[in-house]
Amino acid sequence: MPWALFNRPSIQLGTLKAFLESRRNDFSVHTSHPYLEVASTLGPDLYHWISQNPWVSEALYAPLLFPEQAATAEVLALKYVKKADQIIKRSFDYKSLVGRLENQLLKWVKTCDWTQYKIIGFSVCFHQLFASLAAARAIKNASPQVPIVLGGASCGAGTGQSLLNAFHFIDYIIEGEGERGLLALCTYLSGAQSSTLPENIFTRENSKQDALPRKSRIADTQLPSLDALPVPDYNDYFLAQKKWFSQTPFIPILPIEFSRGCWWNKCTFCNLNIQWCGYRHKKAAHIMHEAKTLAARHSCLDFTFVDNMLPLKESLHFFKMTKEDHSDFNFFAEIRSAKGEKPLADIFSVYREGGLSTVQVGIEALSSSLLQKMQKGISAIENIATMRAAQEKSLRLEGNLILHFPGSSEAEAAETLAALDYVFPYHPLAIASFFLGHDSPIYRDPKGYGIKAIVNHVNNFKLFPKSILTQMNLLVKDYRGDRTYQRKVWKPVLQKIIKWQQYHEERRQDALQKPLLYYRDGGDFLLIRQELLDGKILHHRLKNTSRQLYLFCTQIRLENELFEKFPAVPPQKILSFLADLKKKRLLFSEKNKYLALAVHFSA
Repeated sequence: MPWALFNRPSIQLGTLKAFLESRRNDFSVHTSHPYLEVASTLGPDLYHWISQNPWVSEALYAPLLFPEQAATAEVLALKYVKKADQIIKRSFDYKSLVGRLENQLLKWVKTCDWTQYKIIGFSVCFHQLFASLAAARAIKNASPQVPIVLGGASCGAGTGQSLLNAFHFIDYIIEGEGERGLLALCTYLSGAQSSTLPENIFTRENSKQDALPRKSRIADTQLPSLDALPVPDYNDYFLAQKKWFSQTPFIPILPIEFSRGCWWNKCTFCNLNIQWCGYRHKKAAHIMHEAKTLAARHSCLDFTFVDNMLPLKESLHFFKMTKEDHSDFNFFAEIRSAKGEKPLADIFSVYREGGLSTVQVGIEALSSSLLQKMQKGISAIENIATMRAAQEKSLRLEGNLILHFPGSSEAEAAETLAALDYVFPYHPLAIASFFLGHDSPIYRDPKGYGIKAIVNHVNNFKLFPKSILTQMNLLVKDYRGDRTYQRKVWKPVLQKIIKWQQYHEERRQDALQKPLLYYRDGGDFLLIRQELLDGKILHHRLKNTSRQLYLFCTQIRLENELFEKFPAVPPQKILSFLADLKKKRLLFSEKNKYLALAVHFSA
């Protein structure tokens, strides 16, 4: 359902279809992508903007489920529309959009014979809840005898069970991984076997029972190996695309899956892995086969990895294979700020040469003490080294800075404010105000972060009737604690990030743009060009040992390493030189670690 990104098929549907049909040749699966019709109806630009704004997405379908919430849902949607550009503001008419979405939904339901199916399933991810519930109710009204099952990320950690209890038109919930559970449910409904349903499938009769602890229940129903999965089947998506975008064709981006879960899985704010137990990944050769098969099948070269984090060793093997393949592949992936013996520049070189063009990195903070509270297992200087390496290797780095983290201090906000001066030359980070995720480590230990009470998110009171909301266990929570204090101490950081973003956005119009901070190597000297926030250009020249010291620090270096590398230079002279570079914002230091910030660039 909407609001999936319209320019890519659903990997959930494609994977489930391929898996079921490969395991049972007597099963036939049809996947439906009504979000393509909605995107065609609203227009790609408006649809894309809505799909990037979760509360607007949910507010547009809320009145279809709860007409009495229309007024408050409209207020919620318009709160975010006010921040949009003029094109969106002019095209966004809330009441008209709700009417168009309702007409599309009812027409879609009416034109299909739902009685031909033995079961109808919805994969429900973020900001697809109201659209899925509205569609499920409409289908159940049209064909009450056909069972409906919901699964997906929005059904984890008890959320799905609360949906089952609150909405009578849902018959089954699959918690956690879907392949084996859906296969068992379909087999059960086909009457081929009389076996009991797995522990991760809930009905109205057992929805309040937890026979096994959740982790055990999830682990027992997962695939032991992801290499057993067939290539996703996206054929139904491409048929729908041809129908709804025949006059405005586009080349889709194909989702591909390397791994499930997160091998770190310690970040205190994160609840993205509640549907998994452990970390599993495919072999590089398996992913290469998938990429080649999908590219040939659909004549596409752009891929997005849906992983929370790529497996480092296997992904390096994979990108070496794609480089040797000589196909013009282009990939997006989420990775972790790297730390270890292997130079970051070497890793990013392999990635970039293999076709990885954009990385989403979990930066989250530029204060080491705050990163420790978040249990990121990384330091500020290591995050900055990741940003630097991405810039040097022409990898677009997208990441967030989490503001208003509960329990964060004024000193941590000040540390972040200072660090922003040093990362100014790199691609700006996005602003992400902290939200409390259900079943995250903070949720399980609220007092440890100064949280006094966990409550339903205030926006959900605008979408749900109170009688329904009290039955729900939704993934996004709200809390009472030090929120006023957090907004105050982080306000200067917020303002500085906005200026950072604006400067880069304005500069992006220059087709001949160079890095804001780069060096050119002359053999026994370096020329460094530095562009400042006020547009002023500074030039620096480093000769002989100064050049060698700076180049040595293009990786994070400890003081002792510097003293050992340059024994002829007195330690105090080295430290004085580095302090001067830091003052000029050509170098960043943290405790006894140093990192040169300029990237190599041949003008």
